[in-house]
Amino acid sequence: MSEPLPRVAAPGAPPAPRPPAGPGSVAPGAVDPVGMRLRDTLRRGGWSICLLAVPLVVMEQLSREATGTLAPDIRDTFGISDAAFVATAGFTGVALVLGGIPMAWLAGRVNRKHLVVISAVVGTLSLIGAGLAQNVWHLFAAYAFTGLAAAYSNPVFGSLIADAYPVEGRGRIYSLHATATPIGQAVGPALAGSLAGLAGDGDESWRWAYIGLAVPYALLAIAAAVFLKEPRRDGTTSGTGPAWEEHPVGILHGFRQMMRVRTFLSMCLGIGALGLALFTVPVQMSLLLGDAYHFDAFERGVIFSLTQVPVIGAMVIGGHFFDRVFRRTPETTVVIAGGSILGYGVIICGGIWLGPAWLMLTAYVLASMCVGIALVCVGPLVAAVSPHRLRAQAFAFLPVFTFLMGGFFGSVFAGFLSDSFGPRTAITCAVAFSAFAAGLLFLRGRAHLRHDIAAAAGEPDPDPDPDPDPVHL
Repeated sequence: MSEPLPRVAAPGAPPAPRPPAGPGSVAPGAVDPVGMRLRDTLRRGGWSICLLAVPLVVMEQLSREATGTLAPDIRDTFGISDAAFVATAGFTGVALVLGGIPMAWLAGRVNRKHLVVISAVVGTLSLIGAGLAQNVWHLFAAYAFTGLAAAYSNPVFGSLIADAYPVEGRGRIYSLHATATPIGQAVGPALAGSLAGLAGDGDESWRWAYIGLAVPYALLAIAAAVFLKEPRRDGTTSGTGPAWEEHPVGILHGFRQMMRVRTFLSMCLGIGALGLALFTVPVQMSLLLGDAYHFDAFERGVIFSLTQVPVIGAMVIGGHFFDRVFRRTPETTVVIAGGSILGYGVIICGGIWLGPAWLMLTAYVLASMCVGIALVCVGPLVAAVSPHRLRAQAFAFLPVFTFLMGGFFGSVFAGFLSDSFGPRTAITCAVAFSAFAAGLLFLRGRAHLRHDIAAAAGEPDPDPDPDPDPVHL
């Protein structure tokens, strides 16, 4: 068994002493291989970032889930086809991706707290705009601003977590941040369906779901303005620090640097390929449940909410074990991520054709648990292989690859397939390609992980022998 990974050293300090050989031994200055407890990690890095990051990302997810859950009703209100609605709603993702790059640029030059607050305000107004939309173009603009409002999330929260929390427990914080997405997926459909149901049985009751969701979004904007703190930006310790980088890295230079990190490049290509499935499956599942099984908005909302509860549990458990596995054999986390993505593809492609709704949804839950476990690994892996001055850009580049490799255009093509052959065919074609490609790309990055972690920390490459030296973070 390889030795536990040593504690991070401050810039310019000599490397931490190597722990003595022997099972269970921990040298002075080294970290316990099981990592740091969650409570201790939060105490060291502060509670405000984690306690605000999770509900804010939940709110961003709620708005997207409302669109997916209410898709048949919105489509019928405006009298458009499946493909036209998917293209309109899918521009939320386009705006999120395009906005992520300037947000990463701003994250190194202004106080990141301000980006969070302003984005939450824009998100609140965009939800109100979606509820008041009178034609497709109004709806298109509202969805675009919804995406722009969420564009800060990856680069800003990704770098805030990396800067604020010690590496010994960082994986657990990233896992909590990652669970915000399935929490939003669990709460969003039922909440949106309930708000639409309370508004009545009219054709436009879906509007009240968007307006109702704007209220908690506004409250979170106020909470972020009051409580959110800016951590140090030097990548060594937590605490209050400067609001901007003294020498921020440009976007093009950061992109060139990160593309040389082979583990990061493999993950970007993998997430990009997986984006086709992540964009396509939720909307097409909603259309399938509405058209083939005749579930109304409330029933679809309850179904999607219940299916996410096991996913949240799987991600929490995955986050608990990530730090322990990563501290001993970091390559294993990449294998787990790649294998989980491949399992997701196999289960979805087979389960979507099962006739009874309960059996199909059981397969959908198992597949979603697999992809949730994979996504838990992404955040801490990106932070581990990215120099601290490039972390905001690194987290912003991930959704760019999702867009470029089919997240938007692929989902529109799936909409055309759905119009011609039905949602099952659209889901099968999208997932069969994306999950297989993504899983293999993740697995390919395993061979370069130790070298890239060492390079990110500015330390010598570990010996690539069968019992490798500890990885210096």
